[in-house]
Amino acid sequence: MAEAKRRYGMVIDLDKCTGCQACAVACKMENNVDLGVFWNRVYRMGPVGAYPDAVEMFYFPNQCMHCEHPSCVEVCPTKATYQTDEGVVLVDANLCFGCQYCIWACPYEARTLNPKTKTVEKCILCVHKLERGEQPACAYTCTTGCRTVGDLDDPESAISKVLEANADRVYRVHPEFGNNPSVVYLVPRKGAETLCKSIGH
Repeated sequence: MAEAKRRYGMVIDLDKCTGCQACAVACKMENNVDLGVFWNRVYRMGPVGAYPDAVEMFYFPNQCMHCEHPSCVEVCPTKATYQTDEGVVLVDANLCFGCQYCIWACPYEARTLNPKTKTVEKCILCVHKLERGEQPACAYTCTTGCRTVGDLDDPESAISKVLEANADRVYRVHPEFGNNPSVVYLVPRKGAETLCKSIGH
């Protein structure tokens, strides 16, 4: 019997992210990411609000969203950017010649042109680890457990249960583009509306 198809995704709980940057460091170490190239960034958002009223701040991890409908794949002239059967978006460095069309097409600022190789790089969701049944380096290293990775199509997976339990907090960045990101955020419980506005989406 054929194995059921998976659709990998990630949930990031913004209430739990402390901005420690452990995920960004782990990503660089696991994937030998060159200096000046970033697959994983953590932005400080805010503070928003005005004293003496509530002033809020939160951290926003950002990487490739591994979209269900990736605009980067559509514009790549050499098909260097492609999508696996499991929904992971990858770049074949042997086909990429650095035209940067994919960088311009990505609404999430998730791609970097490597100044040494002149090819585009980005988060690969540590697909080599997923294939071994392991967690991506960023999720494994996260000091607060704010990242949950798994099969979005499996209702019994940890990621599906997190999404179900927090349905009122689920947020996909730039829904207006129709990319349907597989990286989903749980907005902060406190000041969620104001804080989401500060993301700029």
